[in-house]
Amino acid sequence: MSLHDDLLSQARHLANRERRRPRQASLRRAISTAYYALFHLLVYEATSRLIAAGPARERFARAFDHRDMKNASRDFASAAPNLPVLTGGLPIPNPIRQVALAFVNLQEARHEADYNVTARFTRVEVNNLVTRVQQAFDAWKKVRGDPVAALYLGAMLLGNKWKR
Repeated sequence: MSLHDDLLSQARHLANRERRRPRQASLRRAISTAYYALFHLLVYEATSRLIAAGPARERFARAFDHRDMKNASRDFASAAPNLPVLTGGLPIPNPIRQVALAFVNLQEARHEADYNVTARFTRVEVNNLVTRVQQAFDAWKKVRGDPVAALYLGAMLLGNKWKR
């Protein structure tokens, strides 16, 4: 299995680790791990399209920035006004919007889980987030060959430079 698949499996495990009263630590780690599953799926998809396997791909993967990925995802999820120009007039397929919105929401949930020590999470909330990542994985499989999917991946790497 790939890292992103392993991380998604681990997130499911953490969300359901304790049968009765889940520990907040397990729930928090499940949220963070679910986010990183989606992050690594998208980085893998982008790097595998551009660079053959090996050390160069790993180095290239380090160029992705969480903030840039979130900003690009926000643009694609909301169909920002400048997107028709940037996509060459191609419409943004709903599965890409679904993936992009999941990325934004999961990154925000991860920040809450990792940095807000007063936040409390329920198993239901966490399982819903993990399910959302699984749905994003499924949506990505449907749309990964679409030309706009390649633009989305490129936008996440380039940050604001892609808007020039």
